[in-house]
Amino acid sequence: MNLNEKTITKLVGIFILLFGLTIVFFYFKSGYRSFGLYVIPIVFIIVSLSFIFKENILKWGDSEKMIKSGRWMMKHSRLVFFIFPLLMFSIVGLIVLFLIVTLKWNVDLFGWITVSLFAFSPLILIYGLLFGFSISEKQQREIENRQDKLFSDDKGITIKTPLFDKDCFISWQSVDAIIYYNYTVNSDFTEHYEGYKLYLNAVPIYIKHEKQWWLNKLFPKDSQSKIIDVNKETKYFLEIPQMVEKYLNTKADINFRDPMKDRLISSQTYISKDKMVTIEKWKPRNEVEEQIVFDRFNRSVDEIKKNYS
Repeated sequence: MNLNEKTITKLVGIFILLFGLTIVFFYFKSGYRSFGLYVIPIVFIIVSLSFIFKENILKWGDSEKMIKSGRWMMKHSRLVFFIFPLLMFSIVGLIVLFLIVTLKWNVDLFGWITVSLFAFSPLILIYGLLFGFSISEKQQREIENRQDKLFSDDKGITIKTPLFDKDCFISWQSVDAIIYYNYTVNSDFTEHYEGYKLYLNAVPIYIKHEKQWWLNKLFPKDSQSKIIDVNKETKYFLEIPQMVEKYLNTKADINFRDPMKDRLISSQTYISKDKMVTIEKWKPRNEVEEQIVFDRFNRSVDEIKKNYS
């Protein structure tokens, strides 16, 4: 960080600090004694101090204290990254509700609903994180019944999709290629995608269920795509390599690599309660990993995709 950046950072910190102190002074002079009102300006003050003393914090961060702090944050990651931010949102919402009631603000029904959701929804989520939401056996069975399922025989593959009230049948003769994919999408939360894409020479046969949900009746048209995606959420998804070996007479060798572990960034080992604990930080892999499981014409991945583009 150069001199100008340091100066700008400190000036921003000083500005936020003055803003937070002004709010605190105003509340104090107005006679407000509710602690909830002071939460937001206190947050401003803490953030401003982190800007002003950033260099000192970074120097301290290289010490053993920062390592211990990092261990604590890793151990209590749910508290630091989920519960505390949700609690802050809830506090802000409760403060607004308090002001609406005490100061008798003119708020319409939509405003009441919005503020109430802002105040109480985070508390419900916090309860779920701490204690979990119980699901009855009946609800669990319903969830499993709505899950896509994969079956196979000597004629082909059948993908049952209860959500859309239909089955998708793919004959083995129509399968030209199968590509396994495994990759992550890096955002605020890392999403992991894994599955198989079946490249066909004919459109699959869709068989509709006798009893259909009204919304599925409104959209009766079936997909005409010759590329079928079977992701890891499909039940019996892991049996696809065995199906390929059994019915397509080819060995499905898949070199699985965890996309969350591409390069080891750091590793720390310490003793906790007479046990050796190791914390590893990995850099996720950015590129998409694709492997050919089956292809009738011995093509590359790019050639297969080009033929179906």
